Amino acid sequence: MSFLFIAIVVFLFFSSFCSVSSHQYYVSDDCSSVTHTPCHPLSVYAGNMSQYNNTIFYFIGTSSINNDVGIKLNAVKNVTLHGLHRSPKINCWNYAFILVNNSIYIIISNMLVRHCQVFVRSSTNITITGSYFAAYGSTLSLTNVFDLKVLSSVFFAYHVRLSYDPLTVCSNELIYHSLMANVTLTYSRMELHILHGTTYNVSTIFDNVDFQYTYFCMVLQDSLFSVSIIKSSFHDANSEAMIIVFEENLKSDNCKFCDASLTSTIIIEDSRFYYNFKGLRICRGMNLHEAMDYHFIIKSCLIHDNTYEGLFIDGRFMRLTQFNIIDTELIGNGGNTIVYSTTVTMCNVTVANSHSTGLALIKSSVTIKNNFIFTNNTGTVGGGLAINDSSKLILTSSANLKIINNHASYKGGGIYVDESTNSDVKLEAPNIPLTLMNNSAGLVGGDIYGYFKSLNKNQFNLTNQHIISTGNAKEICFCDPTNILESCSDFENNQYPGQTLKFFVALFGYNYFGSLTATDGTVKVYDESTPSFFSQIYITNTCSLIEYTPNHEGRIVFHTEHISTYFNYTLNECPIGFSTSSSQGICTCSPRVSRENVTCNASSLNISHNGLLWIGIHNTRIHFNANTTNLSACIINEDCLLYCTPNPVTFKLNDTDTQCANNRGQRMCGSCTEGYSLLMGSNKCGHCPNNYMAIAWVILFAVMGVLLVVLLIALNLTVSLGTLNGLLFYANIVKLYEPVFSRKGALPVLSQVISWINLDFGSEICFYNGMDSYAKQWLQFAFPLYLWIIIIIIIQLCRRYGKISRLMGSHAVPVLSTLFLLSYTKLVRTIVIVLHKREVTLHCTNESVRSVSLWYEDPNVEYAKGKHAVLFAFALMVAVFFIIPYTLFLLLNSFYEKHLSNFKVLKKVWNRFKPIIDAYSGPMKDEYRFWPGLLLLARIPVLLSVTLVDSFIQSQHFLLAMLLTVLAIVLSLGYCFGGVYMKRMNNAIETWFLFNLCIMVGLSVALNDKSKLSYMKCCNTLIKGFTKKQDEDDKPLLDMTESHKTVDQQMQEILPTFSSVKLSDSRESVVDLF
Repeated sequence: MSFLFIAIVVFLFFSSFCSVSSHQYYVSDDCSSVTHTPCHPLSVYAGNMSQYNNTIFYFIGTSSINNDVGIKLNAVKNVTLHGLHRSPKINCWNYAFILVNNSIYIIISNMLVRHCQVFVRSSTNITITGSYFAAYGSTLSLTNVFDLKVLSSVFFAYHVRLSYDPLTVCSNELIYHSLMANVTLTYSRMELHILHGTTYNVSTIFDNVDFQYTYFCMVLQDSLFSVSIIKSSFHDANSEAMIIVFEENLKSDNCKFCDASLTSTIIIEDSRFYYNFKGLRICRGMNLHEAMDYHFIIKSCLIHDNTYEGLFIDGRFMRLTQFNIIDTELIGNGGNTIVYSTTVTMCNVTVANSHSTGLALIKSSVTIKNNFIFTNNTGTVGGGLAINDSSKLILTSSANLKIINNHASYKGGGIYVDESTNSDVKLEAPNIPLTLMNNSAGLVGGDIYGYFKSLNKNQFNLTNQHIISTGNAKEICFCDPTNILESCSDFENNQYPGQTLKFFVALFGYNYFGSLTATDGTVKVYDESTPSFFSQIYITNTCSLIEYTPNHEGRIVFHTEHISTYFNYTLNECPIGFSTSSSQGICTCSPRVSRENVTCNASSLNISHNGLLWIGIHNTRIHFNANTTNLSACIINEDCLLYCTPNPVTFKLNDTDTQCANNRGQRMCGSCTEGYSLLMGSNKCGHCPNNYMAIAWVILFAVMGVLLVVLLIALNLTVSLGTLNGLLFYANIVKLYEPVFSRKGALPVLSQVISWINLDFGSEICFYNGMDSYAKQWLQFAFPLYLWIIIIIIIQLCRRYGKISRLMGSHAVPVLSTLFLLSYTKLVRTIVIVLHKREVTLHCTNESVRSVSLWYEDPNVEYAKGKHAVLFAFALMVAVFFIIPYTLFLLLNSFYEKHLSNFKVLKKVWNRFKPIIDAYSGPMKDEYRFWPGLLLLARIPVLLSVTLVDSFIQSQHFLLAMLLTVLAIVLSLGYCFGGVYMKRMNNAIETWFLFNLCIMVGLSVALNDKSKLSYMKCCNTLIKGFTKKQDEDDKPLLDMTESHKTVDQQMQEILPTFSSVKLSDSRESVVDLF
């Protein structure tokens, strides 16, 4: 090939000088500076230059030509345009042109041609050498120019067009040659149009041509030609670097050649295509005549780093076109594609680092010889090689296929074969080497997808037996989502109307070795009673969920491309809590469950509501499945403001604890769940650290009881002084209204003192593991009674031992009276809680409706029955033998003394209790000795309203109105009486406490529901008002920005929590915290 090329160049060079010029002319716009003669401007010679045969024009300096005069070489021979010295140039202005027509032996050498339109037509032996053509939009048009040479020249922003059109007669001479060597085209597109048919044969050679920022377009019709592109480069084009397009030849010819078959050849050898949008592109046109054979040879080329395709071959309508790709590398391209090509042969080809599949075959047949290597390619379907749309990859006996380190984001990391279109890999010989290593896929088929060996085929010789492969779905099976174990038999299931059928389905295809492995695919789901499918679902390579909601019995068909499977189902009666809707035909809430904001989901058997409601079975000890249909049970559907969560909740009837807050459960959330215990100091449930804490707490509270009695005696803190009545009334009211008044930021020390005055612990503690509401109420009785016992023992000891009596002085009985008053509110509240009853309606499955009485504090306990009967009787006893007599004695002591003490029996009783009564009435004026009893009586409506309301938040305004009414009455009576205490200081102190409560109530009423008053802040503010001191850095009295919190959340900010107790999240509560 190289020898033939040198011979052609030498021949063309000498033939161009076969005639010796006999005339010489010099051309310049400035002939005055030229020493040679004759010299004239170009305009003198331009025009019709037919008379200048055998002439050389030497150009010196700059020569210009305008549009009115052009350089026209028409039917001339042996004319040379040669530039002398440095920078000889021709400037064409106003669309001036150079025309060469029907001429021979024309040479343009060493010239700079600017802005000139150059047209060469029907000429022979044309040479352009050592020249530079520069323009924007100018054209070098070469039409039917034979024996053309373009050597060592540069084109900048030119449109170079080389065209071969048919001749009027057939030529049987030698092949016409054209040569372009050592040429650079920058921003200069080049077009080669071979349209001459078989009227002659042309050979065109492009040797060492550099295409920069431009493209080369070849338009080929049914013609006889040979095109060779050697050692050329195509780079940095913003489109295709080189595109070869076949078009239909509309001009017919009848030229006959001696050869039996006519073959046209395009050779691209030792060339590079890089940094282009697209590299080499061979496209189809219309149908080509079958009389011509075309042969493409791409040899020793490097096509790399093109943004989109590196190599694209579209062989549509080119049935007799042979493509040979030899020793070529396709590196770092967006992808490489062969479409509609059935005669492609690849030998020693490497495809690497492609970004969108190394090589994609579409309706093509490719034969592989020798090495075929794919490394480090990525794609979506097929990382290295994708064989699609009935394509075939044919491996000859010399083939060696290596697929290494490729990845597909979907499937077929190494090789993807489209089984659905009968694409295949065919081996022409056995034991062809196949190397599959380190390939991967995002879903399935890391090494191979869609190809498996069979007994009637030649087999690969796998260099690595551990490959990952699968194929299209051949089996559809029901599966276990935990381990994808298939069970391909038909299934049956019982279902409820409106319940969603859930199927876990997996697809299985054949791997390379013929075994079933998990794969992906599309499943069409049919209801056998309907003609069309109702769902088409994509299944991954895992156990996937398919859902369907039927309203009639039947059978479901799951269909893939190759197989179907079936699922039979029947509809049963709705489960407990549900009933069949006559309008929809599905299971909805039964009348026993249905109410506002309650919804039922038959598919999941879930019931939902907005909170503060409890729906469940009366007998919570019965364990049953949520889908039970024949359970004889009674359903409770009641408001639950006490322990239920205020948030929306979804649950099943066999798991109603979800409706509860603070780790509560069972009927109406009355008890703590397993592992939790009721806490002292609140109605929450928490973890207890161990079972020995009860002993420690008993010892602690026993000591604290003794210390309290000693403190009262030592400091003479008794009601006999008259200063404690207002304080105790204030402390009782504040403690009762703590959830209404309290806010974050309360003084913890003052809160603790208030709690102690009310004989409360002031903190949340776990007394013992397993404590419930029943035991808690007994403990509420126990502590006050324990204090009484201590002081009564002290009184008895004083009577018996004089030293103790002298030590105690006269404080023992007043201390007992003080303890009675301290215990009064706590005992009354405990009695009200114990006696509080709730009537609950039961809706039973046998359509009967009845009521049952439950203890309000713990609805798991029936009212006044079982263990509650004992507690009930004890509470009544305390009320009858202490609360009522105590209240009446204090309220009516003057009446007793004046009217009933004269009776002998009553006088004896009166004399026993008179010292206690005198402790209360001593500080009073004689006519107002009933005032302590009146304050006790004033506590009753406040205490009952706080204890019996269902929600502090919802009943806030009612509670504040009740308290304000009581305070107004007490203050009014005190004002009318003009002071009930003998000492004015006692009147002032009590009035101040009552007025303090009025201010707190007024401020609380003024606030909205989302901002509650902190009574501790009120206290702090009032104290500072009396002392005329207030720090500048104090926080505002009222915080209007804080969000609404439940009672337990409010209380948690006030009460310290024992460090070893683990509490659940806070919630609203109704019962005061003891």
